[in-house]
Amino acid sequence: MKILITGGNSSVSRHLIPLLSEDYEIITVGRRDCDINLDPNRPFTDQLPDQVDIVIHTAAAFGRQTDEEIYETQKFNVLDTMDLCFHLKKMKVKHYVYISSIFAHLEESSPLYSIYSISKRHSEEIIQYCLKRDEIPYTILRPSQLYGNDPSFIPHHPFLYQIIEMASKGEKITLFGKHGGSANYLHIKDFTETIARVVKNGVFGVYDSITRTPNTYLEIASIVYELTNNPVNIEFLRDRKESGQGFTFDDTIYQKLDFFPKMSIKDGLSEILNVT
Repeated sequence: MKILITGGNSSVSRHLIPLLSEDYEIITVGRRDCDINLDPNRPFTDQLPDQVDIVIHTAAAFGRQTDEEIYETQKFNVLDTMDLCFHLKKMKVKHYVYISSIFAHLEESSPLYSIYSISKRHSEEIIQYCLKRDEIPYTILRPSQLYGNDPSFIPHHPFLYQIIEMASKGEKITLFGKHGGSANYLHIKDFTETIARVVKNGVFGVYDSITRTPNTYLEIASIVYELTNNPVNIEFLRDRKESGQGFTFDDTIYQKLDFFPKMSIKDGLSEILNVT
């Protein structure tokens, strides 16, 4: 069976491909270093294979600030996804897997609300509308904040990796509030194992994929100090509001797959720091 992976050079794809390559023929498509390197001057769907069995759509735009970035994020995440949905029937696709984001749940009142979260929610609606119409089975996965021992994660979570770097050097870290805020950090290995099992077991539907308990930045910093044999050196600005957004844990996808995330935050940080 053939699997087409869009965003073939993304961090998700790079970790996912080894889990699938023994059982499937993998074709990657993206802007660079893929089996199909897209020509921006040609329509996206004109450059895709004639037939594949499964499409895993990992490609995404994350720009949030300028007019150009907002436009590009909406076009890439929504309109290009819609074009791909229109093309799936022509490719005789039997299963479409879309990597969305837990941020699709965000309301306007959230400090993390952005064009990215808006575009992810819109893309989910487009996918469900188009693929129900065309009777193509689909899976939408909403991972929480992904991290791992890969430099590509740093631009998406600069505060996390700044804490790791500073604490590993024994430097003082300043946190807001009582715990410094929190986030649901999900290790890339656990998420790609989830995707691989969705594909191999033919699981369809829309699912959140997050950790059971959010990690506070106090916890993260303390673990890094411990792992690097440095004394804890944390300053709290208790009059400043903590950052972050918590999400309700839903284990539906893990129950269906008989697989739960295995990588603790301490194990993930140990891997990044290359310590045991």
